[in-house]
Amino acid sequence: MEQIKRSMKQADEAESGLNADIVRRWETGDRKPEPRYRKHLVLVFGMPAGELGLLSAEELALCPARLADSPAVANLFANEQLVDAVVKKVMLVMLGGDAEFGRNVFLKGMLGVSLTALLSNGVAAPDSVDALANEQRTRLDPRSIEAYSAITTSHRELYWSSPADTLLPSLSAHVQLGAGMLRSTSDAEGPLPRQLAAAVAESALLAARVNFFDLNRVDAAGLFFQLAEDAVVASQNHPLAVAVLAHRAFVPGFAGQEQPARDFLKAAHAHARYGAGPVLRSWLHCVDAEISARTGQLKASLAHIRSAEDALTAAGTNPVWLDYFDASRLDGFAGNTLLLAGQHRKAAARLEQAISGLAATGTKQRAVLLFDLAAAQARVDAAQALATAQQACDVVGRVPYATALQRVPEVRAALSTTPHVQELDDRVRALTSASGEV
Repeated sequence: MEQIKRSMKQADEAESGLNADIVRRWETGDRKPEPRYRKHLVLVFGMPAGELGLLSAEELALCPARLADSPAVANLFANEQLVDAVVKKVMLVMLGGDAEFGRNVFLKGMLGVSLTALLSNGVAAPDSVDALANEQRTRLDPRSIEAYSAITTSHRELYWSSPADTLLPSLSAHVQLGAGMLRSTSDAEGPLPRQLAAAVAESALLAARVNFFDLNRVDAAGLFFQLAEDAVVASQNHPLAVAVLAHRAFVPGFAGQEQPARDFLKAAHAHARYGAGPVLRSWLHCVDAEISARTGQLKASLAHIRSAEDALTAAGTNPVWLDYFDASRLDGFAGNTLLLAGQHRKAAARLEQAISGLAATGTKQRAVLLFDLAAAQARVDAAQALATAQQACDVVGRVPYATALQRVPEVRAALSTTPHVQELDDRVRALTSASGEV
């Protein structure tokens, strides 16, 4: 009884009124525990709700087969209130708050949240997820690392098809879960902790990208970027370090702060000397190009684009997680650089090439490219530029993406002396009002 009361208090639930008489009636079968008590019985006894006799025949029939096969995972979803509570708490933890959960409860809750994005999209939980549900002790369990890495891969794939604001809670929980696993073990050396640290770094980087590029939450992105950098140091994974450090350069670079951005890029280039494949090297030069263009170094920016083109033709092995860059994305970087350099016709040609080569999954990037193309077209054909910008707005209306909307001022400035600027303003105003953007 006292354990249940403590569990309820840790979950921020009101005083229960639970007493010995109520517990006695549960034990004798005179009455069933109320729903608010069920999840705490599951947590206290460490057994699935079905095995404790807490589920009715109808509830058992509704339990998904994949979860029913995994008691440890079924535990996590015994009551949706626990998952909801953890979703609310995870971001507080990331921001330095106190989760107010016991360690074991909180870790299991975070695993439940990290799996929600998979399960809601019809992606099966990893076969070894039972091992991940168990708290890591002195040494890491290889099966738990396998499961953690599999969830990381699923999140990466879901990024292209899931709304950012619904994927982020799962990502946040997954990062915190992995960080907790790393902290809880004294097995700091060897391939297993490095493998786990690499998966944590990749997950933290994806969470940072979602916050920064998709949602324009710069402060939250900074916290995840720092977690990614800490984890990548532990992973000793040079290609992943390139990705983390170069992504970090975007934050000061977008703010026009050249030196901090250059510091991150210098460190990224140092890691690139150790095993970075051609696609990663090309992307790194493109990041250099964008930072240079945004800080007024247009000649250097064009030189970096040429280096990116050369790098893409080289031989080498590319990391499997590098799914956000290819030849079409290189064209996009080049088009933006030419646009900022005032070479509008060349920019438009390169951007059209980027759009035609973009994969079907590149919806977010398509909006960015269309806005850039509209800005390039405006100097030649204002009506066509407006039509292109409206296409971009249609894309953002379907798939919100903050980075795309940040291109609007450039388009508006290019159309400012034409009668089409009011139409653009009206379209963007309707779009941002519908999405809640300010």
